[in-house]
Amino acid sequence: MTAQDVRPGGRPDARGSDRRVDVRAILDRADDRPAPAAAVVALAPVPVMIAALAFRPLVQGVAWWTSALVIVVVLVGVMLAVRRRPAGVRFIALVSTLIATSCAAALVNDIQPLGWLDGDGALGQTIAAIRLNPAPLPQTDPIRLVVTVAIAWVAAASLFLATIAPAAALAAAPALVILIVPGVVTGTPAGTGLVVAVGLAFLALLWLSVRPVQRALPATVVGAVALVVAVGLPSVVPLNASWLSGVTGAIQSPILPGRPGTLLNLGQDLRRPNELEVFRYRTSDGQPEYLKLADLDEFGTGDWVPTATDVSNAPTADQQQWAVGVNPRLASRGDVTVQITGLSSNYLPVPSGAVSIESKSTNLELDQWRWMNGSNTVRSTGPSTRRGATYEVYGASTFANAYLDAVNASGRLAGFEGRGWPTPSGGELRSDRTLPKDLPKSIRTTAARVAGGGLTDYDKARSLEQWFRSDLFTYSETAPVEQGYDGDSMDVVAKFLQVRQGYCVHFSSAMAVMARTLGIPSRIAVGYRAGGTAVDGEYTVSNRQLHSWPELYIKGAGWVAFEPTPDSDEAASTAPQPSASPTAATPETPLPAPSDQATPSSSASPTPSASAEAGASGAPGSGGSGPWGIVLGILIAAAVLLAPGLVRAARRRSRLGAVAAGRAPAVTAWRELVDDVADHGYAPGAADAGDASAAARTARSVLGRLRSSVPASVLPLLERVVDAVDQERYAPSGAVDGAALVATLREARVALDASVRLPQRVRSRLLPPSLTPASTWSHEGRRRRTA
Repeated sequence: MTAQDVRPGGRPDARGSDRRVDVRAILDRADDRPAPAAAVVALAPVPVMIAALAFRPLVQGVAWWTSALVIVVVLVGVMLAVRRRPAGVRFIALVSTLIATSCAAALVNDIQPLGWLDGDGALGQTIAAIRLNPAPLPQTDPIRLVVTVAIAWVAAASLFLATIAPAAALAAAPALVILIVPGVVTGTPAGTGLVVAVGLAFLALLWLSVRPVQRALPATVVGAVALVVAVGLPSVVPLNASWLSGVTGAIQSPILPGRPGTLLNLGQDLRRPNELEVFRYRTSDGQPEYLKLADLDEFGTGDWVPTATDVSNAPTADQQQWAVGVNPRLASRGDVTVQITGLSSNYLPVPSGAVSIESKSTNLELDQWRWMNGSNTVRSTGPSTRRGATYEVYGASTFANAYLDAVNASGRLAGFEGRGWPTPSGGELRSDRTLPKDLPKSIRTTAARVAGGGLTDYDKARSLEQWFRSDLFTYSETAPVEQGYDGDSMDVVAKFLQVRQGYCVHFSSAMAVMARTLGIPSRIAVGYRAGGTAVDGEYTVSNRQLHSWPELYIKGAGWVAFEPTPDSDEAASTAPQPSASPTAATPETPLPAPSDQATPSSSASPTPSASAEAGASGAPGSGGSGPWGIVLGILIAAAVLLAPGLVRAARRRSRLGAVAAGRAPAVTAWRELVDDVADHGYAPGAADAGDASAAARTARSVLGRLRSSVPASVLPLLERVVDAVDQERYAPSGAVDGAALVATLREARVALDASVRLPQRVRSRLLPPSLTPASTWSHEGRRRRTA
């Protein structure tokens, strides 16, 4: 016997001197994998494509999904054509086809072939639109292209994992990414039906591609848990959780770009008892002022959200603009100086009719903020507000008050329409009248009954406002939650009009919806009510002054703010006295034009201050779902991280129990020992070509392949268990000592732990590779599918 007849483990080769180690087989074992089944190739991208439907709240239309589907169909067709080729060939075919179809999609959208990779092309334009626009994004050519290509590449990742790697258990990861993104952006997890469909598609893929079944079961459990947690976690731990306030020292604003449910979040903030300062401000006339963060003007779906518009080309906040929809002859000046003390927001608090902003601090760069179209609000394209940021805002606000009552009574209000001030377009006003087709009939009939006698839109709006502020309604922060109608949807509005108990969210939403049923354009402003603690003319605003109020477009006056919420605390201001003159007068300090240098007014406007109107309710609190929700989210995340280790530990305990009880002790002990070897990072060598024992897939053949890789201290234990397997197979029942095998398994665990470093030992417990169903070997050897 020569040295060539000795195997690397030091034992002679029982088959003789004509057997040698096949180095080429070891180097090429990746190409030795069986060809993926056609069903696996076809099903691999299906979970991703189903999960991609969760993007509907983020991007308008569905053309991006259908175009991604076309690319995926092409990818699947190519992979089916080359599935019997080596893995390297399949990989090159997949990547080449993916790049080619992505470039073709760019050409179809009239964009340069590599525009989806160009930071100054479609990719750059899409990133800018994401930073500037709330969801859903407008479906422009660049946005459609980038979303299409992104989905196609994620689906290609699933194809790679399931058919080339192969690691079918990991094929769920791309689908999880798709499902998580909408939840992170909007704060609302994907729908239950969508999650179930993705889970079923993944489990079907797992079942078709995994053998044996005992390896599929734990991977199925882990995959299902990961799907549920990945979708539910954004709702349990929202990004604007208020517990972060104690860490960062800043209160999150109730509205975040792209997140629906702003008014519902504001309602949750109301019920938080803590009160923290968010900013301070001074006004030119010494009167408190309503300061707005953003407008919610889209209600066509039955929930109040910002209209999806592309503001990529909107002017930056360091430029002046016209106050669209604000008549300066009927508005009161709202020049204020604001200092941020504890607010973290992507929107600046400004008066309703802001026309220019001037930064007074180095930590507020106005070129990173933009005017939001015709709403006269300002949103960040990068960082949020920082502590100490100071700025001056020049503008105006138009509130329903006694002065406007007098002008309306004189019959001259409509005559001011568009005279020297810009008005919204007809399309914008039509959009601000849009209502869902299935709006409850009770809302229309109630609005017609309450305001039907009004001669003008302003009369009708005042009637609605006074009706809400009457004794018929009660301010309550708890009744909507206790009775299950919290929020701002049309069904909630209908229920609120029956119960007649709620807070500012319900009053503002109800009045805005009822105004639209009367043909009056409306929107909801979210910000901070007038008032606060005044010291030497400086007002201190806390999170308890968060508020929402309706703004209605009145012909001649523009966007007029109303206050339907009844008085709720001592901070509510008193109502003004009627003006002595019923005619409108030109203010001595009119709104500056964009070309003028805006400076604060030194004297008060002759018109009453917008803040002189009665009754803004407080809206305390900020943030998320409370400490218990955070704790629950952390526990769920920990459970997901520990799930693989727990499944493996439970399997080991079950097997040890079966061995000790004498239930197929040798075979069960062999399975456990082989899994333990795999968990510690040891893999068998490649079988020699024509090895009959390897083809038999027996335990002894697997032992032969393990001799060159496992530590010497473990080999005797492996041999002991293999001998027991042979004994159990051919000896009478009960001949194998189960207790001795249990001791052998424990001794093997100690020896394996001693043979690896601590990180590998920890990984063997927390992320055991034996749970991966796509292992290249098992206790029975590798199974091959027949061609």
